Amino acid sequence: MLRTRYIDKPFADIVAKRKLKNPIYLVIFGYLMTIVIGTLLLSLPISTKVPIRFIDALFTSTSAVCVTGLSVLDIRAVFSDTGLWVITFLMQVGGLGIMTFSTALLLISGMRPGFNQQVMLQENFTQDGRIDSVKVLWAVIPFTLLIEAFGAIIFFLEFSDLSIGTRILYAVFHSVSSFCNVGFAPWADSLVRFQFNPVMNIATSLLIIAGGFGFLAISEARYLFNFKTRTIQRISLHTKIAFFCTVILIVAGTVSVLLMEWHTPALGTTFIQKLTSALFISVSSRTAGFNTLNLLSLGGGTLFLIAILMFVGANPGSCGGGIKTTTAALIALLGFNRLLGREKTQVLGRTIPEETVDKAVRIFVVSILIVVVFTIILLQTEYSGTHYSSSNTPFLKVLFEVISAYATCGLSMGLTPELTDAGRLIICMVMFIGRLGALFLISAVIKKADTGAWYAEENIMVG
Repeated sequence: MLRTRYIDKPFADIVAKRKLKNPIYLVIFGYLMTIVIGTLLLSLPISTKVPIRFIDALFTSTSAVCVTGLSVLDIRAVFSDTGLWVITFLMQVGGLGIMTFSTALLLISGMRPGFNQQVMLQENFTQDGRIDSVKVLWAVIPFTLLIEAFGAIIFFLEFSDLSIGTRILYAVFHSVSSFCNVGFAPWADSLVRFQFNPVMNIATSLLIIAGGFGFLAISEARYLFNFKTRTIQRISLHTKIAFFCTVILIVAGTVSVLLMEWHTPALGTTFIQKLTSALFISVSSRTAGFNTLNLLSLGGGTLFLIAILMFVGANPGSCGGGIKTTTAALIALLGFNRLLGREKTQVLGRTIPEETVDKAVRIFVVSILIVVVFTIILLQTEYSGTHYSSSNTPFLKVLFEVISAYATCGLSMGLTPELTDAGRLIICMVMFIGRLGALFLISAVIKKADTGAWYAEENIMVG
């Protein structure tokens, strides 16, 4: 059995005492190299059925590594079986994360991860120096492989009308795409053909939820019940909030879609069909990007709701994107506590540290700015020189596309294949920024101000 020597001292103490270069650049470099390698592999003749342009290979590779699922091509019609296996590998690496994947290879080979790698693992999984991120990693890898294998078996049995080789490829591809919350499907219509298939809907939804639940929460769930003492172990506040947010968003999203689209034929004709369609929309919208119906058949209110769900995204430390559920929860709790006149942000009998609340606010503000700026830029590249009154410029369509790219969701109102080359490069950039996350972007670009002096206070009018 492999043995790995862990750090004895509290990880937070070592981080505080040791000066190191910002390890975020290692992650940026790792993702960029993976995207470049993926682009080159997808450009090879063996990976495609027909020649494709470099920018389309770049877009596909970026979308796979950044676990987004947006595509300018018909994946199955363009890429060969080899190409689909390449995309599967890129989705797996992107879903687990570059640092997770590289650290796992080191541990398997019996080597010890470097200091910078442990810093990034801590940021990805725990953000808490008291928790051994390497131990969390040991729980993540087996869980991921087990769940994906289980999903692949179910899909293999479901795709009985295909040849054995194609069934294996499609089953593994769809299982990895579902768990990693990518949204790529080996069919041109995504999962529309399976809209009322209960096995496909349930299995895909469970994989999406598992992949977006968060690896720290999953690690804690493994030890929820102590069989030796026959007692239930204490669950961290993070896991409680992550669980509550997941349930609330799924239920609220499902009910909202049902209420707004009850008379829409696209949801189905029976109550079970409508409920199944609404539930899948609610689950997939938060970060996966699969669709079992044409989004253009839905109303504007529903599409805007989907955009909000995409923006919120999955739980921290998961395969999913968005600003994360806990960030949205802290923003809501901050407002609620301030309305009650409380100086501190409190929830479930605990007070949230101000530093954590400040992080949530920074993530929220930066994310809003990114979406606004890139929406304006994309409107210029795609619809420059046209007047809204004469062309009915699809503002919601563009906003939806940018949020989907930033939240690494992958849902689209049909704009992706129509993008100009400039628009495709912009969406690639947004997907990359979204995969890194607003917090990482802030850490890489902005240095924390270290000053003990402040200017005199002066009030201004608000409201």
